[in-house]
This record gives sequence, structure tokens and C-alpha cells, in this order.
Amino acid sequence: MSAIQSLLRVMTLRDAEAMVLEADKVPSLRRRGLVEALAMPALEAKWLDDFAAPLLVDRPLGEVPSALPFRDDDGTSYQLTIERVPAGLRVMVRKGSPPKAPPPTPAPAPAPTPAPAPDSKAWWAAKPPRSSPSPSPSPSPSPSGLSVSEMGPRLSALLGAALVTAREQGASDILFSSRQTPRMRIDGRLEPLDATIDDAELTACVHALVTAANRDAPGEPPGGADLSLEVHGIRARLNAFSHLGGVAIAARLIQERIPGLSELALPAELGAVVDHRDGLVLVCGPTGSGKSTTLASLVDLIDQRRAAHIITLEDPIEYRFTPRRGIVHQREIGTHTPTFAAGLRAALREAPDVILLGELRDRATISAALTAAETGHLVLATLHAPSAAGAVDRIIDAFPEAAKGQVRWQLAAVLRHVVTQFLVPRQGGGRAPAIELVPATNAVCNIIRKGDLHTLPTAIQSGREQGMIPLERSLARLLETGLVSREAVKKIAADHDLLGSLAAK
Repeated sequence: MSAIQSLLRVMTLRDAEAMVLEADKVPSLRRRGLVEALAMPALEAKWLDDFAAPLLVDRPLGEVPSALPFRDDDGTSYQLTIERVPAGLRVMVRKGSPPKAPPPTPAPAPAPTPAPAPDSKAWWAAKPPRSSPSPSPSPSPSPSGLSVSEMGPRLSALLGAALVTAREQGASDILFSSRQTPRMRIDGRLEPLDATIDDAELTACVHALVTAANRDAPGEPPGGADLSLEVHGIRARLNAFSHLGGVAIAARLIQERIPGLSELALPAELGAVVDHRDGLVLVCGPTGSGKSTTLASLVDLIDQRRAAHIITLEDPIEYRFTPRRGIVHQREIGTHTPTFAAGLRAALREAPDVILLGELRDRATISAALTAAETGHLVLATLHAPSAAGAVDRIIDAFPEAAKGQVRWQLAAVLRHVVTQFLVPRQGGGRAPAIELVPATNAVCNIIRKGDLHTLPTAIQSGREQGMIPLERSLARLLETGLVSREAVKKIAADHDLLGSLAAK
């Protein structure tokens, strides 16, 4: 999607009657008789030229009709007026007029009255949860001989005992793989799990799950299947997949109670993140670094501090929120909405104050998240990135070269905080968090706009007065307490010289 189309989406979301786009000027909206300038820099002439070029093929500017129709990638219609001004092009955008009703057609011969439809309980009952779908009148077995309706009970019987054992031993993850001993992850280390898993049953379950997932996403290449499972009071997030040696299931154990920031041993400065009323907050780090738990703790803190409408988009739902001062609606990808991007577009019409995104995975989701943050919502999201600079770089690189300049300006306007988290093994067992905390100061935003990300680490190191916490400072504090070893810290630190200087103080 081009930069100009992103602005058209903003116009639609803000319910404006018109928008004026002019080279070297800040775009403005016409809404309820008032003129409202957008919070962004002036448009570059090239962006308007690139947008208008395909519309004006073989048509001189002087012959452009006063109402040139245009339909964006989402199918929304607009009427454009394009003219030449000294700085470049000027485009007036108005909402497209509704299509004319088709002429009436003769009524067909009356058909037999159909039998009344069975009473429907609720619209969402049409699609059951992925972990335990409702049986159809005549379920067709999967190639493995296992019907989809049997998946919940079969998985509970197959994995239940192992989940209980792993929970008792304090594991965070379990890996089940055909013809291999199950492994559990404790404090970041893989250890054997004393449990017996039926290989034939594991293979049957995985094949049925992947087959069902491919039916739900026709045209997609065969991949894994995500689902949640609850057995013996233990909840887990599962991913089933096939591999060269057979099949496997990766299970992440989920705690029922949402821990607070102090329980997670996170710095008190992190609590300031939830005071923002709009914009984008990113929680970054590698897989298994506790991003989802930190994000859940931040959302729970928002609900403690103010009454807000919070919508979460998760794949699958992990922590279950109990509303306190506000209202929380949790939606699962594949159960309540097909994709993150689709769920986010729908959320913008559901009057939210805060939106939690389980993960920024692709360009469509990132674009929708930027738009949501731009239109007055606080968006909290996770991203797989090793640092604030890596997070910004990954967002920019998700877009084509022609749009990167606009995305840099857009991101600089909406970004509020970037939190990067790592878990360091403790010497006596367990893990301690180390974080990099980067508020989006004027200096940081200027770096993003210019694309000078190589200077961002220097700005973080010198921005202590602005609330910056470099990762190395957090690691040095852990060293001072004696909780972690120097070898464990060196594996994570990006700047060993800075770590050494801070640890020596």
C-alpha cells in the first residue's frame, strides 16, 4: 500500500468529508466544517507524482475530470480532483458516492418455502475454537484416520500427564517429537522429561491438526497449526508441525495469574509506558524472552489505573484478563478473526482505547498498527527484534523502497516507547530479566526520520536524563547483585566495552 493510500485510510477512519493533499504542505482534513491538519510533515512532491501517475496515463492534466474515481486496495471508493500548483500536484479527495441501485428485475416464480432454520445461539458459534471444533453432521476423517472433532480430547489424553509433570518441575516449554524423548525447558535449558508419548497417536494428532489448518487457509503452503489447550487446570499454547524426522508439538505453559512488574523483577520506570493515551509501544526480544508476559502485565496495569476499552488480538489467547476498571475483549486469530490485520481493521470500528497485538508479523499488520496509533489509540505490540534499532529497522524493511521514507516519518510520529527484553540465567537457578528501555524522545524521532539508525545506540547511552536504559546498564546491575555470571551476561551484551565500564563503577 502506498503512502498516499495510507492517508486515505486515515481520512476514512476519522470520518472526514474531504482531504487536501498538496506538495510541500501538511495534509489536512475537512471534517464537520472544520479544517484539521494531520500530525505529520509536509508531503514530498514525489509521493503525489507516483500516486497520480497511473491515474493520468495518456491524459493531460488540463483534461482531468473534476471527479476522477479511485478505489484503494481495500475496495474503498473516492473521488479525486487533481490539479497543478507551483510546488507540484494538489489532490482534493472526497468520499466516493454510493453506487447506483440496479434496475429492478422481474420477480422469479415463487419457490417452495424452505424449512425453518434451526435456532442459532450466537453469531460466533458458527466457528468453534480451534482446539475443540464442533462436529459436523458427518465428520470426515483426516488422512490419519482422526476426525477434527476428536482433537481436544485426544490431545488432552496424549499430553495431559506430561503437562502436569512439566508444571510441577517449573518448566516453561515442552517439546514432543516423534521417536525422541520429550524435552522440557527449565530456566532456558533443555532437559529430558520423564514421560511416555505414543508415537502413532502423536503423528495422528499432528497430521489432523495441520490438515485442518490447511483447510482453513486454502492456497497457503502446508505449515504448522496453532491452538490452545487446557487440561487438568493447566493451559498451554501449542504449535504442531511436521519435520524431516516426523512430527512434533511445541507447548508453551501459560500461567493463570498475570504477574505485576515487580514480580517480574522489571524496573519501575517501565510503568510509565502505560501512561500514554495514544501511539505505539513495542515490546521486543528473542523467542522465549517473556515478551507476552510483560505485555500482559502492562495491559493489566492499564486496567488498574484507568477505565479503558481494551481489545486484544492474540494467536492464541494466553493470559485471561479479569476486567477491573474498564472492559477487556480478547479475540483469537483463527477463531474470532482470520488475521491480525483483519482483526485490527475491525477493532478500529469497535471504539477501543487500547489495542494489544500479539505480534507484528507482516506489512499489512504493521501498516494497520501505524494507522491505529495515528488515529488516537494506544497500540501495544510484540516484535522479534534484538534492540530498539533492530525493531525500527524491521518495521521499515517490511515496506517497499518507495514507501520507506513515508513510513519513517509515520513511525517517528506515533512511536512512544521501545522495550527490549532478555532473560539471563541466574547462578542459583531461575532467570533474571535485563531490558533496554528507549522512550521516543525528539532525538530518537529525528534519527528515525533521517534513517540514521547507526547513531541510535549512542543516543541511548547518552540519554539517561530522558529515561533511557541501555541494555548494558541493566546487565551491569545484575552483575553487581551477583545474581548472574559474567559469562552469561557477555552472551547478551552488544557492547562489551560499555558493559565493562559500567560494571567497574
